Amino acid sequence: MLHEILLSLSGVQSPIWDQGRLPGELNGQTFNQYVSPPERAMLESLAHLQRLHVQVKHATAQFTKTHESMVCRAVSASIADVHLGNFMDKIVQVETSILKKDAGYVGAYGIVPLSTIVSDFAPWTRRLEWLKAVVEQLNANSQPTRPSAPGLLDFLEKETHTGYSDIEEMAVALLTVAQRAWMRIASLWILYGKLSRFGPHDFCVKENPQASSTIDTFLLDQLLVPKFVNTAAAQALCSTGTALNQLRSHGKHATFSLKTSSDPAMTLLSRHLKLLESLEYPLNPSLLENVFLSINSSISENALSQVLPRALVMRLLQVILRYVLLDHGEFAVSLVAHADDRVMNRQHAQTAVRPVRRIGKLDDLAVKDAEINSILSKTMAELAALGVDDDVEEEVFLFAKQILSLKTVDVENGSHMVSTLLPTTTFLYITIPPSSPLHIFLSPQDTEVYALLNAYLVSVYRAGFHLSGLWKLSGHRRSYPTPLGPPRSASKAGHAILAARRSRDTRRMKRTRRHWTVASKALFLVNELEAYLQGEVIQNSWTQFHRWLEGEDAIVSPKSSRPTTSSSAAQSRTTGLPDGTSGLGSSDTNVRPSDPRLLAEAHGIFLQGLKSGLFFTNGPFIQTMKTLVTQCDHFNALFSRLQVVWEGLDLQEDDGVVDAFSSYEKDEREVLSEMDRTSDAINASVIQLVNKIRELAAEMRTGTGADDTQQNPAEARWNVTTFVPWQARTVDRLVMKLDSLAERHEDEGNGLDDAGQYDDD
Repeated sequence: MLHEILLSLSGVQSPIWDQGRLPGELNGQTFNQYVSPPERAMLESLAHLQRLHVQVKHATAQFTKTHESMVCRAVSASIADVHLGNFMDKIVQVETSILKKDAGYVGAYGIVPLSTIVSDFAPWTRRLEWLKAVVEQLNANSQPTRPSAPGLLDFLEKETHTGYSDIEEMAVALLTVAQRAWMRIASLWILYGKLSRFGPHDFCVKENPQASSTIDTFLLDQLLVPKFVNTAAAQALCSTGTALNQLRSHGKHATFSLKTSSDPAMTLLSRHLKLLESLEYPLNPSLLENVFLSINSSISENALSQVLPRALVMRLLQVILRYVLLDHGEFAVSLVAHADDRVMNRQHAQTAVRPVRRIGKLDDLAVKDAEINSILSKTMAELAALGVDDDVEEEVFLFAKQILSLKTVDVENGSHMVSTLLPTTTFLYITIPPSSPLHIFLSPQDTEVYALLNAYLVSVYRAGFHLSGLWKLSGHRRSYPTPLGPPRSASKAGHAILAARRSRDTRRMKRTRRHWTVASKALFLVNELEAYLQGEVIQNSWTQFHRWLEGEDAIVSPKSSRPTTSSSAAQSRTTGLPDGTSGLGSSDTNVRPSDPRLLAEAHGIFLQGLKSGLFFTNGPFIQTMKTLVTQCDHFNALFSRLQVVWEGLDLQEDDGVVDAFSSYEKDEREVLSEMDRTSDAINASVIQLVNKIRELAAEMRTGTGADDTQQNPAEARWNVTTFVPWQARTVDRLVMKLDSLAERHEDEGNGLDDAGQYDDD
C-alpha cells in the first residue's frame, strides 16, 4: 500500500484514490474497510497532493512546448525540471529511507506510521498549491488586461514578499529565471539594435506601424513594460536600440567612411556586454537603470557623435535660422521679388479681362515645377552675387543650396496654413539626402513644421512689402497738374483745362483718402507684427537655444523688437557657428552637448516653443491672418488696376485717345466700389487680429494659454541636461502699439460685422 501511495504521488495514475471515492465507501466495503476515519483523512491530504502534482505536471508540459511567450516557457520548464524535480527527489528519499528501515520512518515490527508520511509531505501541499497558482498565471486567457509575460514577472516579484521562507525561495528562483529570459531577449536589442524573433509578445519595444523616419521607427508598449523597469530605464532601453538601428540603417546608405575602419557600435560591444554581465539577479531597478543609462550614454558619446558630428548639426541650424526663419533679410527680399516677377509675367495678359472681385486672386493660375525651381535658383544666384563675409558663411550658403527646395503641395484643409508666395501652395522644404546622418537630428515632422513656419513668415513679410510698395504709386498721391505752358497757359481755355484737371485730381484724392488710411493701418499692423515675430520671438528663441548649445545657462536678456538686416546680424549669426572664434561658447569650461539624440530632443522643445511664440498654435489667429494677407493682395491689385483706369481716362479726356474695347468710367466705378468693400473688410480683419492678440496677452498673463513645452521629470530623468525654451511672458508692448488701431473704430460699432460680408468669390 505504501508503495502504491508513493508511486501515485510521483504522478502515476493509481486506482487507490478512485476506490476511496466509490459509493461502497458508506457500507464499509472495498478499500475503505481496511482504514479508519482518521487514516482516511490523512489519505485524503495525500490524494490532494497527488492531484496537484498531476495538474502542475501536465500544465507545465503543455506550456513548455506551446506557449507563445519565451519567458513563460522558461518559467514553465523551470517548474517542471527544478521544483517538481525536487518533489520527485523527496518521494525517492522517503521510499529509500523506508526500504533501508530508517528509524525516522519505520517503527517496531517494521510498521511505517501513515502519520509520518503525511507530516513529511505536508509542506509540499503549500508549495504545489503555490506552483499551481503560478501555472495559472501562465495562461494568457486568465489575464485579459495584462499580457502573460509582464503579468508573470510582476506576479513573481510580488510573491517574493511573503511570510513563508520556502515560498519566498521558490519565488526568487522563478523570478530569476523569468528575468534572465527577459534579459536575453532585451540583450539582442541593447547590443545589436534588433528585435528578437522569439518571444515578440514579451518585449516592450515594438516597431511603429506609422513610422515616418528612423527616429520614430520603434516605440514603447507600456503594457509590456515590467515593474522592475522604471520609466527612465524604459526610455533609455528604447533609445539605445533605436540608436543602434539608426547606425545600422545609416551604414547601409553611407557614402563616406567613418573615423574608424570598423563599426563604432561593434567596438563597444564587449564593454556593453560586461555591463550586462555585471547585473545580479533578481534585478535591482536602480542598478538596471544605471546599466541602461550607461550603455545609452556610451553609444551616444562614442558611436552617434562620430556618425553625426556636432559641427554638421550646427551648420544645419544656421541654414534653418538664416533661410527658413528669414534671419537673412536679403533672402526674403529676393525670394518675394522673383516670385512676384514670375506671377506678373503669367497674369499680365489676364489682368484686364478679369472680374473686379477676382483681381489679385490667382487661385486658378498654375505654376509649373520648373518655374518654381527657377525662382529659388535665381534667388540663390543673386545672394551669391552679393558675396559672403567669410569662409564659414560660404559653407552655410553652399549647404543651404544643397538642401533647400521649393515644392508645391496638395492641401485638403489649409485653414491652419498661410502661404501666399505663389498662387499654388508652395513650401520651402529642407530636403535631406537618404545617405545623410542628419535624419537622426531632424525628423520629417520637424521639416513639415519648418515649411509651414517659413510660408507663414514669408506671407507676413510679403504683405508688408506689397503694402509699402503702394506709396511708390506717386500718381495716386502727389499728382497736382501744372500749367500747360505758354502761350496756352495764359489763355482762358488753358486756365479752364488746368482748373478741370486740378478739380479732377482733387476729387480722386478725396475719393481714395479712406483707402490710403486703411492701407496705412494694415501696413502698421503688419510691420509691428513682423517686428515682434522676427525681432523678439525668433531672435530670443534662437539666442536661448544657442546658449544651451554652447553649455551656458544664463538667462537671455530682452533684445530690440526690430528685425536685423544681413549686415547688422552677421556678427550674431557668426556666434552660432561651432568654428567661430567669437561668441558665447568661447569658454573652455562650458560643456557643450554632443549627443545627437539629446540635441534632437532639445531642438524639438525649441521648435515647440517657437511655434507657440509665433502664435502658430492658435488656429483662429492664423485664420484671421490668412484672411488679412489675402485681402491685402486684393487691395494692392485694385490700386494697380485703378491706376491703369485713371491713365486711360486721362488719355481719353485730355488727349482724345479713346479705347473702343474699354469702358474706363464703368471700370472706375466698379474698382472704387470694390475698394470700398475691401477697405471695410480689411478694417474688420485688423480689429479682429488686434482682439486676438489681446486675448493671447490675457491668456499669457493668466497662464491658461501657455503650452507645456518642457519635459516632465519622469521623461527628463535620463537626460543630464534639459533645455528650457524661451517663452514670451507677455505681448503687452505689441498690444500697446496696436491699441490705437482698435480705438479708432470703437465708436463705429459695425467694424466686426463687415468681416463676414467679405467674400473671396
